[in-house]
Amino acid sequence: MPYLDPHQFHTRMIDASQLLKLYASQRRDFSQINLTQASLESLDLRDINLWRANLAETNLGHSLMQRANLSESNLSGATLWRTDLRFANLAQAKCSRTFLIRANLQQANLRNSLFNNAEMRLVCLRGTDLEGADLSRANLSYADLSFANLKGTNLSGTIFTGANLAYANLSNTNLDKAILEGAYLSKGIFPDTEIDRDQVISNVSSD
Repeated sequence: MPYLDPHQFHTRMIDASQLLKLYASQRRDFSQINLTQASLESLDLRDINLWRANLAETNLGHSLMQRANLSESNLSGATLWRTDLRFANLAQAKCSRTFLIRANLQQANLRNSLFNNAEMRLVCLRGTDLEGADLSRANLSYADLSFANLKGTNLSGTIFTGANLAYANLSNTNLDKAILEGAYLSKGIFPDTEIDRDQVISNVSSD
């Protein structure tokens, strides 16, 4: 799956105050805007459309962003601490090195997204669709991934210490050097290869 560099498509500059004024006037479509390094902390931005937006290093911490469209957006290095992204669309989003501690992404669409090297401790990914995503070297310690779809994801070097993976689908995943010590996986779907299966079983706690 190809990922578009944010510089490969046109974005228009907008400052945070202008966005908030337009949002308050009921505008929701902010596709292809450039808000690099902006501060949008602790705001109500539900249902906002930020398709292909450049949000690199933007602070969206503690904001309400349920059902937001962030597909194909650039969130590299952004802060999403405690951000509520339930039911949001982040398909093909670029979220490398993003800070997502305690963020809520329950039942969000993260298909084919990039979360490599992301800080995702205690994040809620319950029922989230992560098929084809890259979570390599991400820190998902004590995260809730119960019922999540992780089919075909890259979990190379991913940290799952103490994570809840109950009923998660991990078929066809790359678990090379993943850390699963103390993780909980009850009735989950394991990778198909015997090497990966042995690795998961030896490191995962279950009933």
